[in-house]
Amino acid sequence: MARKSSVPSVIFFKRLIAATLAFLILSLTGLSVFFGVRLRQTGARLDEYVAEEEAERLRNLIPPEKEKPEGERDATEILAENKIIAHALGSVDGLSELNCLEGFLAGYAAGIRVFETDLRMTSDGRVVLRHDWRGSLQEGIGETHVPTLEEFLATPILGQYTPMSFQDLLLLMEQYPDVCIVTDTKFLEPEAVADQFQAMVYDAQKLGLSYLFDRMAIQVYSPSHFGIVESVHHFPHYIYTLYQDYFEADEASFRRKADFAKENGIEAITMWSYLWEGNWKAIADYRGLNIYVHTVNEIESAEWVMSLGVNAIYTDILTPADLED
Repeated sequence: MARKSSVPSVIFFKRLIAATLAFLILSLTGLSVFFGVRLRQTGARLDEYVAEEEAERLRNLIPPEKEKPEGERDATEILAENKIIAHALGSVDGLSELNCLEGFLAGYAAGIRVFETDLRMTSDGRVVLRHDWRGSLQEGIGETHVPTLEEFLATPILGQYTPMSFQDLLLLMEQYPDVCIVTDTKFLEPEAVADQFQAMVYDAQKLGLSYLFDRMAIQVYSPSHFGIVESVHHFPHYIYTLYQDYFEADEASFRRKADFAKENGIEAITMWSYLWEGNWKAIADYRGLNIYVHTVNEIESAEWVMSLGVNAIYTDILTPADLED
């Protein structure tokens, strides 16, 4: 009698397939739960990252520029009406060259509307009002320790006067719309000049106050210095100051300086008061240039240079009242 062949039954195959499917379903369900948790965790971290990025963007956001107030005059107009330029932001309590808030307020109260200020850079690349890092104006600050912006602003000048950053100066200009600022930026090295003016432009943009450059007269010290400044930003008003440039103090040399100023839209020339010769006035007038001299602290000297055609003087202590007719 022949043996029957061994063939799995249909029921067995069905049970095998069902068990396999059940295993796959359970496995996929577990994986779904696992990855769902992981995806939610990843999504939460991603949301947190996006929030941090947005916060950083907002911190560094350059705000819209404020519009120049209607009727506000520019540096040329303000300078034309004033014979006094307060040196180093003006003196206070008989002290000069402090570049402090109190000096500005005292000068403004005395009728001064044009203020020259010295600008330096902190160790973290910010622009502040300071002549140099020598001396002991601020405790712990000097040539051997150039401060950060935070350190500079936190250290009173001579223990009682308020130091200022370039941003503080801009905010002060916004508050006093009839004031003109003359800058003395000191640096001559191309990289330092570029860094300083880039920082100044950034500060203005950060506050939305770039229009205030129309009330600043930027002092430049040589043709090359002017070129570097212009490569960073075009400022509306310039003064060519000769104290760092080679000047032979004769008519031919003055004519060359005047020609450069005229050709480049520079509105004025500044020099030491003892160098000015009254017979150069015709050369300046022909080129549409104003003449300023520094630093004059005696009334008689101020009246003398004015009689020789000087338009305004830089001074530590004189006020408009001292020059009234």
